[in-house]
Amino acid sequence: MRTDETGQPCPATLGEYRDTMIAFLRDDQNPAVRFLDDKIAEQGRNERVLADDSQMRVLLFSLAGWI
Repeated sequence: MRTDETGQPCPATLGEYRDTMIAFLRDDQNPAVRFLDDKIAEQGRNERVLADDSQMRVLLFSLAGWI
């Protein structure tokens, strides 16, 4: 885990983001989860995410239909 802009722990890898999203959504067909599944298939589950957590939240929450 890494920390977000407030110092709180947040996911560091594609797999951790996928686990987090599936825990909230409980739907492996949701576009946010499918996006992460595609990235994991390309780069691997343990690939570190370089984007800030705030950027990942905007992307994934948009794909999930939350914003």
